[in-house]
Amino acid sequence: MDLVFDNTSNDPQTHVFIIGVGGYPFLKDGEQEKQQLLNQVGLLRQLTSPPRSAIAFKDAMLEIHQSSKMRFAKPLGSIELLISPSKSDPQPGKPGEIFEPATREGIEEAYDKWKQRCNAHEDNVAIFFFSGHGVEKADHYLLAEDFGKSPNNPWMQSFNFDKTRRAFHAVKAKTQCFFIDSCRQITGDMLQKDLPDVPLDVPTFLEPDCTHNLTIKAAAHNETAHGPKRKPSYFTQVLLKAFEGYGASKENGIWSVTTGNIATRTDTILGIIRPDKVQKQRFPTNFLDSTEILIHQDAPLAHLSVECNPKNACKHAQFQCKDINSGDVISRDPNTKLVWDLEIPSGLYKISAAFPNAEFNNTNENISVVPPSSKEILKCQ
Repeated sequence: MDLVFDNTSNDPQTHVFIIGVGGYPFLKDGEQEKQQLLNQVGLLRQLTSPPRSAIAFKDAMLEIHQSSKMRFAKPLGSIELLISPSKSDPQPGKPGEIFEPATREGIEEAYDKWKQRCNAHEDNVAIFFFSGHGVEKADHYLLAEDFGKSPNNPWMQSFNFDKTRRAFHAVKAKTQCFFIDSCRQITGDMLQKDLPDVPLDVPTFLEPDCTHNLTIKAAAHNETAHGPKRKPSYFTQVLLKAFEGYGASKENGIWSVTTGNIATRTDTILGIIRPDKVQKQRFPTNFLDSTEILIHQDAPLAHLSVECNPKNACKHAQFQCKDINSGDVISRDPNTKLVWDLEIPSGLYKISAAFPNAEFNNTNENISVVPPSSKEILKCQ
């Protein structure tokens, strides 16, 4: 099993393990669909978003490594990638790109090697990303590609994530980030049966938690995660926006993305990505002791929302946003929208609203824009 990126050394590094499962051949509409003992589990459908999410996450890791504007706090050491596409989206990556499948055996083998790399230095950063089907009873189970291969006991092709996560605390890497992009619903079938204990690793109960822990799930207990077809999930989009700068803050003159900022800003970032969201989605987070994982060389992007008071004045306003330092200007002509949304570099700006017909008062304000989002309401009356 080859790494998609390998620059492993003995120095402190960031090691990434990414799994995206969309194709489940033994479940509903799969190429080898089998009647499952647990009927509701067998009805789990094929997915197109998880492989796209995993590939987007991988691409983001590589872009950070190659960027002149941002870098990992600990240089990128390795990326392990397992992808199982669905038959309705068989090529989620580049044309001709071939992936290692995310079978239970493949996941276990890759996990063992990733764990070994992470365990090589206490200052390593471990990053784990999973996107695919998940279900939950007492613990959260993540489903590998070959889930359902054994209809009488499909769980042998899944793994208990919660116990796996607890076990990983024993690894030397002080900074550990786990991002789980899956549902956590429970079925009636599951309530009637015991689930086997199938973690990838065995917890050591005498081990304390790692120094810097960030574990985020894309759904609360008995709730679902969401994503558009053939595109990265909303949870993945939130994470990537956090890396791009929405998770950054400035300290001692340096802009850095920290585990603490990611932990506390996911809901805000989701609201920016999906301002009119109709599906409930919450991101339960387990977090300890913030630390930086990315460094931005320049001021990162942030979201700015501009409104007027009274609100209907916004439709008539000629808006301007002027960067006080550079003098650059962004403008917006009057239109039907009641909010002016911008994405601009963090910094100081002069925001103004002018009304050619004099129905409202011209006004301006000097403001500071910082990640993830700032809001300004201009008094126009």
